[in-house]
Amino acid sequence: MPAEELFRRVADDGPGPWWLGALRGLARGASWLYGLGVGARNAAYDLGLARVERLPLPVVGVGGLSVGGSGKTPVVAALARACLRLGLPVAVVSRGYGGRGGGGVRWVSRGGELLSGPAEAGDEPVLLARRLPGVPVAVGADRTAVGRAVWAACGPRVLVGDDLFQHRRLHRELDLLCLDAARPLGNGFLLPRGELREPAGSLRRAQAVVLTRAEDRECVERARRWLRSAWGPGPVLVSRHRIAGLEDAAGHLLPEQSWRGRRVLAFCGLARPEGFFRALEGLGLSLVGREGFGDHHRFTPGELAELWREAGRLGAAALVTSEKDAVRLPAALPEGPPLWVTRLELEFEGGSEVLARLLLWGLRAWSGGS
Repeated sequence: MPAEELFRRVADDGPGPWWLGALRGLARGASWLYGLGVGARNAAYDLGLARVERLPLPVVGVGGLSVGGSGKTPVVAALARACLRLGLPVAVVSRGYGGRGGGGVRWVSRGGELLSGPAEAGDEPVLLARRLPGVPVAVGADRTAVGRAVWAACGPRVLVGDDLFQHRRLHRELDLLCLDAARPLGNGFLLPRGELREPAGSLRRAQAVVLTRAEDRECVERARRWLRSAWGPGPVLVSRHRIAGLEDAAGHLLPEQSWRGRRVLAFCGLARPEGFFRALEGLGLSLVGREGFGDHHRFTPGELAELWREAGRLGAAALVTSEKDAVRLPAALPEGPPLWVTRLELEFEGGSEVLARLLLWGLRAWSGGS
């Protein structure tokens, strides 16, 4: 059984064979040990025993409490666009999850052409560089060093950090915590029994919360009530992921009449593939096949060839994948039906202005890094 599938089954509370129950018990013990380590590290920062560094740039952090699936990357893109609308130069920094670029700082883009691919820099940074033309994107494990490199190469600008909540060494003017409205704490357990990287109490470090995937009104209200009791009266933004349309493999937006109602085979390597498939059906596509792979899955030539064979066998007009997966696909795809790629947008309750107002509120006390 692949490691990704095993983790999902351990983190799930559904029924299973006897060995799965035993494995969950062991994982719960490991979660307790993991929690001790997380608590000790956070205490070191809370007590001033670990050093926090300030950059000569205002930093806005976006992060989550859980691994995968909380919708952080679209929020990063929305923040960068909000900065541009406000006339603020901006850059994006990320760890570059899944990349094999080695240590140090790696440029994905200096605001122009792509300088690194997903194999070196990770999927999300490459996707952000494609979706934010003109915005520098850089990656590295030491986000402080990455920020200094951006400052030296690109000058003063707002730095938006992707997946920054656990990177406590870097001071932020504004920390946004993304929580899935339907399951803000997953199953409530820390890794490896659950999906949490930190206990729920850590959300008190956030200055604002963004509820993502907020399609269900009842879930949103339940999450709001829980936040009022567990966190306080701080700003809570509500957002929904919306597929704005489909592109061809070259990135050109397709007219709606060319794909609505068509039979397609959908595939993805996302933390929660079911939500992706439901969104495609809501878009008006007829899914004759669906294939989910592990999060950040690297598709092999054999897997792609099999997907295209299956699409032909099912009579699919096209294959559809997410834009996050598309950055990992080779330029030369198997012959047969075309590939369509979703274009994802983020909608905020109250309009995009709510994010701009939050950004200005977070940067109000910026004092040049002093």
